[in-house]
Amino acid sequence: MVAPDQQPPSERGALDELDDAGTPEAVPSGRWVVDPTRSSVTFVARHLLVSRVTGRFTRITGLVDVGADPLDSTVHAMADAASLTTGDAARDEHLRSPAFFDVGRWPTLELTGRTLRAPTRPNGPYALDVDLTIRDVTRLVTLDVTATLLDTDDATSGSAPTSGRRAVRFTVDGTLNRKEFGLQWNAAIEAGGVVVGDIVTVAISAVAELDR
Repeated sequence: MVAPDQQPPSERGALDELDDAGTPEAVPSGRWVVDPTRSSVTFVARHLLVSRVTGRFTRITGLVDVGADPLDSTVHAMADAASLTTGDAARDEHLRSPAFFDVGRWPTLELTGRTLRAPTRPNGPYALDVDLTIRDVTRLVTLDVTATLLDTDDATSGSAPTSGRRAVRFTVDGTLNRKEFGLQWNAAIEAGGVVVGDIVTVAISAVAELDR
């Protein structure tokens, strides 16, 4: 998931990281295993027209296979639907209920990469087409992806690998329409409009270590 080393600096994508000497340092090929203790899936939805609700799935797993040709890279990740939290117990229970995620019937959300495309502008993100499954519905979603190699000696950042292996942080961002995934619940409000907006912003931060 990195641009080839032979590309000039102006054409390298956001998945190349500069080291201290200013030399482009690519994410090595191989299988990268997501560390669930340092990773999360965050979502933001509009609430009551004027505010926003932020939630997180705190239990996730994932594998990223970075190919020798970065565009051949693949990813598969899952989130435990019951690990959803917004900081409000009553709201969390509603979101876990059949009205929304119905975690009793569909306990996981699943993401499988389909196609990775190179940046369209210098230092821009890669575009990742994924099959995203929520409840029993799978839809094609396009997400922006960047990666940052983490310093194994950076003990102050909280991001250093716990095993001593090299680590990388994959950052994935995008939007989706919740109703396309069967999350249909809503209610009208007296002032007009509805309680929950349809468009949801998703942000994934996944720290992964190279599997040896």
